[in-house]
Amino acid sequence: MTERDQGRPLVGSLSDLEFRLGVRRDDLRKLLESRSSMYCSFQRPKKQHPYPGKLRRLDLLKPIKYRRIDNPSRQLKDIQRRILRKILASVDLPAYMFGGVSGKTLFGHASEHVGTRASTLVRMDISSYYPSVTCHHVYFVWNVVLDCPPPVAKLLTELTTFEWHLPQGAPTSAALANIFLASIYAPVCLASKRAGLTITTWVDDLIFSGPSAREIMETVRSTLAAEGFKVAPGKRDILGPRAEKLVTGVRIGKVGPRAPHRKMSELRAAIHRLAVGSVDAAELGKYRQNLSARIAHLGTLHEGDAAKLKRYAAKSGVTLK
Repeated sequence: MTERDQGRPLVGSLSDLEFRLGVRRDDLRKLLESRSSMYCSFQRPKKQHPYPGKLRRLDLLKPIKYRRIDNPSRQLKDIQRRILRKILASVDLPAYMFGGVSGKTLFGHASEHVGTRASTLVRMDISSYYPSVTCHHVYFVWNVVLDCPPPVAKLLTELTTFEWHLPQGAPTSAALANIFLASIYAPVCLASKRAGLTITTWVDDLIFSGPSAREIMETVRSTLAAEGFKVAPGKRDILGPRAEKLVTGVRIGKVGPRAPHRKMSELRAAIHRLAVGSVDAAELGKYRQNLSARIAHLGTLHEGDAAKLKRYAAKSGVTLK
């Protein structure tokens, strides 16, 4: 799983840890004495519809959902970035993992499932994944998976957890979450291989495609349950051969990733509002900037889809930034 030599710990001693991070162990321990004050916790509203109109009004009628963010102080975040860069970056994750992995993109993630587009695709989501990854799970990663001695594993666990779980907001959390999931995912991988499925993950989003994709669901549920995790009940989708296949917001087209049909419709409607002058003057600059950025993002998925929107904008007399 890692690029290190077999049988050799990722970090062999506290002296090795000091050398890699460029910080003395006593200074790290002193920092941890005030760990409770080294995080700023707040609730961030989950994304709502970005454009004025019917869909945003419908969003406003729904209860606002929040995501807790545990944001480390600048000093602690700097240490965590060093842990990520100097230690965790050397861990070679499985090919099926995409989210939180350097060099991997939404485009590449969706591309994995193009070959099985005409069959079934199953999407599952781990409920409250970061808060469910406890300090015991993280210690297991450092001590057992990465083979660090107990004193090193203990110190690294304390530096990368907050209030007994992975903090959403720490630079190291996605990597540790990926490594832990990979360490327990073997039953799912084996069952998927036997069934001839294509599998990918985007941190807590689990995707399976192939003719018998729905048969993997119980294996996924039981594998996660054995470690104290649950599948989010409202985020389980089974998409049949004729359904539009969406993977982390990207549509699986016949020959490659495409923009979702709904997204294309939303952006055309957004361009139309600019064209007819229905955007409030106070929102105009931010609205135009947001629209341009979203079209540019679609261009990273499929240049032709972005070009269609740009032509529609030009035809409507709308200038994009």
